[in-house]
Amino acid sequence: MNCTNMEKKEVKNRMKKRILIFGYSSLIGGVETFIANLVKYLNKEEFEIDFLVQEEITGINRERIDGYYKNIYVVDNMKKHPIKALKKLKDIYSNNNYDVVHMCLSNASSCLYGLPCKFINKNTKVLIHSHNGGDKNYIQHYFFRNILNKMTDYYLACSELAAIWMFGKKVLKKKKIFIINNAIETEKFLYNTEIRDKKRVELGIKEDEYLIGHVGRFNPQKNHSELIDIFKKVADKDSKIKLLLLGNGKLEEQIKQKVINLKIEDRVIFLGVKENVNEYYQAMDLFVLPSIFEGLPIVGIEAQASGLKCIFSDRITTESDITENVKFIELNNIEKWDKQIVYEKNNYNKEKRKDKKIYGDLIKKGYDLRTEVNKIEKIYKGLV
Repeated sequence: MNCTNMEKKEVKNRMKKRILIFGYSSLIGGVETFIANLVKYLNKEEFEIDFLVQEEITGINRERIDGYYKNIYVVDNMKKHPIKALKKLKDIYSNNNYDVVHMCLSNASSCLYGLPCKFINKNTKVLIHSHNGGDKNYIQHYFFRNILNKMTDYYLACSELAAIWMFGKKVLKKKKIFIINNAIETEKFLYNTEIRDKKRVELGIKEDEYLIGHVGRFNPQKNHSELIDIFKKVADKDSKIKLLLLGNGKLEEQIKQKVINLKIEDRVIFLGVKENVNEYYQAMDLFVLPSIFEGLPIVGIEAQASGLKCIFSDRITTESDITENVKFIELNNIEKWDKQIVYEKNNYNKEKRKDKKIYGDLIKKGYDLRTEVNKIEKIYKGLV
């Protein structure tokens, strides 16, 4: 007797690896970009994706994953409602026989959202994927790190710095660490003169004006306050310089007020969250990232792909310099940041952004998205 099409589909679905991903949210950030890119490019014939989140996913980030998942499970915040959260997690893991739980973390304490599965589903493999090189809640992080290491089956990180932060140097000597580069859809970010001209007109940026850009959520890690201080010093000497800020977050209104207090509101553009951020890199002339800590910033890779010269804080790993277009400067030294920005402006040549070597460097150094997704697929299948 022949199987019906529906029966064939059910058999095919049962053969798929079931993956639960933790770490996604409605905020625009590097982790969210990584996860959205991952589920977009994963082989849909081999993997079925569920999400475990702490809030309903809305806005642009919902649109980015639409069509690429089966279920989204919302669980209570572990700190605020531990009993309710654990009960919900028990139900989720009991009702789903996951092959893999992939946890994208910045702090070891978040491993608690995956811990129940180790007691409920003995065969489930837990992937801990480090996306940061530090966190302000470092005491909490170190307290939970031993638990995290004991429950981990596969150790992933976006950089060596992020691996050391999440797992510790002792574990790095004993366990195999998989470095998963924060790869991007490279072609989408390559320099495009037409898009540049269009976006600069939209933003009201004149041909002779120099646009400094930054992409990141407004939280303490991204250090917007110091960025504004740096820009104030530069702007006071040069009326042709403007600053473009993309992102949202809890400190956004505070930073807006600081800009008003410094009387530079006509020089700073707050653009909020944009889905087509790749087009806004084209409009920029320089990219800056004065973060207090990072794993390996995706926005830094995106900026380099668009041919931009970049200035990063020296708290960011030098592994992030893919194109040799990055300068690293220590924080709390506004004088040095000012001098470097002035130097970059005086030596700016947008024609160099068309250099084909940029694309070649990104591919050669492992920042092609398809290659990195293939690495993760092999881990999901237990082939490594």
